[in-house]
Amino acid sequence: MILSGRCLTTAKLIRAGCFLFLLIWLNLLLTISSVQASTYLDIDDETYYILNRLEAEGIIKSALLSTKPISRKEVVRLIKEAETNSVGKNQVIEQMVAVLKKWFKDDLEKTNYIKPVDTFYLKYSFDDSNLQILNYNNDGDKPGKGSNVRLGLISRAESKWFSVYVNPEFRYSEQFTDVKVKKVYGVLSLFGLDLMAGKDSQWWGPGYHGSILLSNNSEPLEFVRLTNPEPVVLPWIFKYIGPIRAAFFAGRLEKNRSDFSEPILWGLNVNFKPVSYLELGLERTAIMGGKGRSESLATWWRSFTGVGENDGRESGDQRAGYYAKLTLPFKWQPVQFYVEADGEDQRNSFPSKWAYLAGIYLPKIAGLERFDLRGEFSTNHIGEYPNVWYSHHIYTQGYTYKGRIIGHHMGSDSKDIFVEASYLIPGSYGRISLSYDREEHNTSLAVREKKDEIELKGIIQLVKGLELKAMYGFGSVKNVGNVPSDRQLINIFAAELMYRF
Repeated sequence: MILSGRCLTTAKLIRAGCFLFLLIWLNLLLTISSVQASTYLDIDDETYYILNRLEAEGIIKSALLSTKPISRKEVVRLIKEAETNSVGKNQVIEQMVAVLKKWFKDDLEKTNYIKPVDTFYLKYSFDDSNLQILNYNNDGDKPGKGSNVRLGLISRAESKWFSVYVNPEFRYSEQFTDVKVKKVYGVLSLFGLDLMAGKDSQWWGPGYHGSILLSNNSEPLEFVRLTNPEPVVLPWIFKYIGPIRAAFFAGRLEKNRSDFSEPILWGLNVNFKPVSYLELGLERTAIMGGKGRSESLATWWRSFTGVGENDGRESGDQRAGYYAKLTLPFKWQPVQFYVEADGEDQRNSFPSKWAYLAGIYLPKIAGLERFDLRGEFSTNHIGEYPNVWYSHHIYTQGYTYKGRIIGHHMGSDSKDIFVEASYLIPGSYGRISLSYDREEHNTSLAVREKKDEIELKGIIQLVKGLELKAMYGFGSVKNVGNVPSDRQLINIFAAELMYRF
């Protein structure tokens, strides 16, 4: 009787949570007004670094930057906020705001336009190893051993109701040559909501080096997404949670999986700021359906609510959790703390078997405005459940898309420590970063794969519109594949020229 009553209470809580989510979406429809349609900012765009730096120093207070990508019109709103709050601040902050104004000049003017070539880029990389262990968070790209070339362009069209983004890319490696559409999507903006359909990457959570549920580690997924591109304050009692953004997406994974062909991956994210210095978020993803499995409304409902998980009626593979980011913009030493926690499985319809990510960011160091420092730690090691993360007994190929983990690149049963220091170059915008990353894989085993990586990278604006990025990475890997072995050394060099028209 006690167990029955507990399950009944849990089911009521789940139904109440679902009703609350639907009520929030109804409030969104009634609250937000129609605005200009806009494309979204690529996950690896340098703009995110600048926005996060401005947020950490208290120049931007209303941003919700933990759910990416964000729309270009949201960037415009944040630029205006930063411009107002940066008056009288130091030269570094003024320089960053000025750079954003140059990059988003057309968007600031709110003009409708078609740019057949908005951005053109040429990338070259050299990798002396086949391990691929230093290649991650790059939209699923897998450069081959030796020389690699990527030649691409980005086309955009922006109008009042509809916008389009297309990113074709030519790829050459010593082992293959290919032409593919890396990203492509359209955005329909109605009633202040964006309905997006196409192929793009997503990143959920405040992590900088990795994200537990969604990252750009895998190839961009084809999906449909509904979101409000700009945060809104809801009426009634919801006003107390502050500015809010919500996103829901659903797409299909690849056909040639070893478990079920084209299963559905869907996700739900809500993040908000009850106060200007605290951002909170709730996130959920699930795999369900596919060839040979039910995709009925009842299955969708069980997947949405989590009812039936691990009791013989489960709809599929469930993950859910939360994240938080605390910003303390002290004048003498601003600091930002963040954490993400997600459950891989469910127990009584609630997440369990938790993975964690925690980080700290110092946007300047002891008054030195051009230096910043970040540290981040992640783990999904659970002693009594080895390799539970990103795996499932039904979807045996795991939480992957085209061979890459959809969440954190460290993989299952792993730990990751990351530290990065950066220096902002005076004059035209530029940045130099030095980072160290330590990963341990399959930590439940006596013999485990260990990777140490040092990376030096830089970005500099050569002339107006033309930017150069360069990177050198050195890696040392021991016990490759969790088999006792000597260390293998890896060297990677990459350079990119990008021109913004």
